[in-house]
Amino acid sequence: MSKWGSLGVATEASSKMQIVLPGEIDPLVDKANVEAFIAFMPWDSDVGRKFDQDLQREAVRKGFRQKSRSELRAEAESVDAVREQADRLSALAVGWHLVDPETRQPIDVPFSKENAHELFMAPEMAWLRRQCWVFVANEANFMRRSSKA
Repeated sequence: MSKWGSLGVATEASSKMQIVLPGEIDPLVDKANVEAFIAFMPWDSDVGRKFDQDLQREAVRKGFRQKSRSELRAEAESVDAVREQADRLSALAVGWHLVDPETRQPIDVPFSKENAHELFMAPEMAWLRRQCWVFVANEANFMRRSSKA
């Protein structure tokens, strides 16, 4: 146990986010009653910290050149928040079990960072991207649980 007890977030372990369809309360399950999920590493895991360091390096690299006001404005207006979310989520994602809600059959798309990015970028999957974004941003989803609870 660390000197901080169980106060810290478990940055070395992933956590599964149950997929809940919009308007539903219960998690989506397949015919075998296995819950649909996407597993994520926490924001401050090694992979999350590397993602942030890469963003910082890129920002510093871009900042060395003097820019005109119009260049700064064009750069700010070109920010794609959806892409930024998809980039972070696909970096933090480590696995999934996806289920078709109509057939309740597992969706046969293997997990990969590329497939995860495609999933999070798809306009029709915006509801899931937002659900994932809220999940990874909430440290409580990665807190060490007490066995006495």
